[in-house]
Amino acid sequence: MGLLTDGHLGRGMLGGRTAYGRSPLSPSPEALDGARVAAGTQPGELVRDVPVTLLDGSGSWLRERLGGRGGDLVVVLVAPGTGVWDSRHWLRAGLMPELAAAVTRLPLEAELVVAEEYAGAAAHTVLAVRPDGHLVAAFHGARTGALQACARALTGA
Repeated sequence: MGLLTDGHLGRGMLGGRTAYGRSPLSPSPEALDGARVAAGTQPGELVRDVPVTLLDGSGSWLRERLGGRGGDLVVVLVAPGTGVWDSRHWLRAGLMPELAAAVTRLPLEAELVVAEEYAGAAAHTVLAVRPDGHLVAAFHGARTGALQACARALTGA
């Protein structure tokens, strides 16, 4: 009985945070080639819901992009200051062109979005998020190899 009660109270085995750190849907550290960084959320944990900007400049929430709406993978770039610029400007600046190109070359449907901030993640951190809201991996910058490793893990390749 205590197990069910604890679950309803948000503690214990049933009520704790659901994390799948050793999931086959997450690439191994070797596959990421040392690219992994801390992001306030561990791989396999549910990501926080944060406001994001889509590439067309419209706003949304990260959770609204999940569940397949953003594809098989949602790629979030943490880029402070993008909210003050029109998306036409930041789409051609910094690492955005390289990251956008890497996302379009993935062997699955993926969406790139930008967040002003994500608690625990530094600027230019990239979060790869599964459609069920669990973090696949976090890395810094436009790491094509790391993105490909995330896609391979999700597709079972």
